[in-house]
Amino acid sequence: MTLTSTATSLPEKYDPLDEQVKQNPYPYYTKLRQSDPVLYLPHMDTYAVARYDDIDKVLKEHRLFSSQHFWPELLGEYDPVPEAPPMISMDPPRHVHLRKLANKAFVPSKVAALEGRAVAIANELLDDIIARHGREGEFDWVWDFTALFPVTVISEVLGVPTERRAEFKVWVDDLLSAASRQAYGPERLAKIRSSSDMLRSFFEALYDERKANPGDDLISTLISAEVSGETLTRLEVLQMATLLLIGGVETTTNLLGSTLVELHRHPDTYQRVRENHSLIPAVLEEVLRFNPPVQMIFRHTTEDTELGGVKIPKGKAVMPLLASANRDESKFANAEVFDIDRKLEVPLMSFGQGPHFCLGSFLSRMEARAALEVVFSRLELLQPISDDVEWLDSYFARGPHELHVRFKVR
Repeated sequence: MTLTSTATSLPEKYDPLDEQVKQNPYPYYTKLRQSDPVLYLPHMDTYAVARYDDIDKVLKEHRLFSSQHFWPELLGEYDPVPEAPPMISMDPPRHVHLRKLANKAFVPSKVAALEGRAVAIANELLDDIIARHGREGEFDWVWDFTALFPVTVISEVLGVPTERRAEFKVWVDDLLSAASRQAYGPERLAKIRSSSDMLRSFFEALYDERKANPGDDLISTLISAEVSGETLTRLEVLQMATLLLIGGVETTTNLLGSTLVELHRHPDTYQRVRENHSLIPAVLEEVLRFNPPVQMIFRHTTEDTELGGVKIPKGKAVMPLLASANRDESKFANAEVFDIDRKLEVPLMSFGQGPHFCLGSFLSRMEARAALEVVFSRLELLQPISDDVEWLDSYFARGPHELHVRFKVR
């Protein structure tokens, strides 16, 4: 699949598990919005929701569209900590006390305090690349930079040793690919199982270490914190750490990867940004709209209901297509055009809406902005070698699996 590919060679029907659809889902979203805004997918027993207003309703009306089955639907039997539901799979008011704890690490003031460290980490990674490849040459933008950058930042927040950061990216990719487990054979499923088990073992050892020797990191905070006189259980801390690692790694990695893809697709915009770094936040917002890191999430109906003229029985999975909402023609003028000068009249769906709005949104935006400012300041050239892009093997998360680039230091 290339950067300039069209839907002409793609399957006729929307199937998020289809490999070609994963590579380019956007033509399908357009068709769904036009003709099947709420579509039942029998093989997944799920209702895909494509239009902005319907998705907004699903995300905000938690009493009717519950989050309780989101994590089990996403990871299935590959959840590293199946004994404890994560915050993302709790409805108000149960999830509130966990969110308050996690918010301590992700409020804007805390994120701002991390910016200096984020800049330093970006410079350190570039130093490593230059040391290995010289002042010009080639490297993999994803695996040599975008995967290592956010995992290093979140590792410091969680108190995780950064020397194992490359492993974390592999574990996270494998876990997220579990969403497509119905399409895999035994070998791929065994790899996902192995990554799930290794991630759990790692956090179990880290929990025991921090329990005995508390530090200033978030893991230690979660262990010692009290909510209404109660502390979190060991399993709750392990699940929270898993959730924060996945969220802290994948979103920013994919945002940075997709940003370079879109800038390569739109050279005039790329030139403007290279000449004026104050445009970086606008670029990131448009990438979040146009090609977001998270494509969809899950909810489940708590009673019989109707959405977009379609009757949905109680207990059924509903799949809000966040990336489709971001291109809804009724909300965004010239929605299929990548335009960093657009003025948004409605909120993006990239980080969700309602009670489960992503608590790491401030961190992800800050990290991506800081990284691009460093990279564009230090590199005279940063250009993908090929127009071909292999996207992640996931219908849930979206970003390039790898992206080989040419570079030259200023």
